[in-house]
Amino acid sequence: MPVGRVDHFNIVIAPSQAEETLRFYRDVLDLKEGFRPDFGPKRPGWWLYAGDHPVLHVSLRNVASTKGSTGSFDHIALRATGLADMRARLHRLRVEFEEQRVDDNTVHQIFFQDPNGLRVELDYELTDAEAADQTLIPRGKPRADPP
Repeated sequence: MPVGRVDHFNIVIAPSQAEETLRFYRDVLDLKEGFRPDFGPKRPGWWLYAGDHPVLHVSLRNVASTKGSTGSFDHIALRATGLADMRARLHRLRVEFEEQRVDDNTVHQIFFQDPNGLRVELDYELTDAEAADQTLIPRGKPRADPP
């Protein structure tokens, strides 16, 4: 049984984190709130969609703020397009980020953190990166300033 790409990721947050977390994913990744099955009153939350697929499940729990360490979970990686637009968006929203090109020269990556400390990786095909920037950034040279 082969495993495919990641279907979605789920984050558990405290009620006090809901507004900031939802705003971040709507503004930064342009995810849209959509249908979520009724899991009952003890399991509130939201599903945020990329196109017609719910890629982020946000679960609301009466827990302490989850900001900070994510334990063994390091990051979530998503395929993306429109590198130049994403760079501009991150700068406009004042989201600090780093970029790198993978050693085998197949992917250009952007990394940043959500308001809860979860690291998000966006992977772009090199053709997208080359269209956005003729001087790709070598591995180990983070980019934090606008070009």
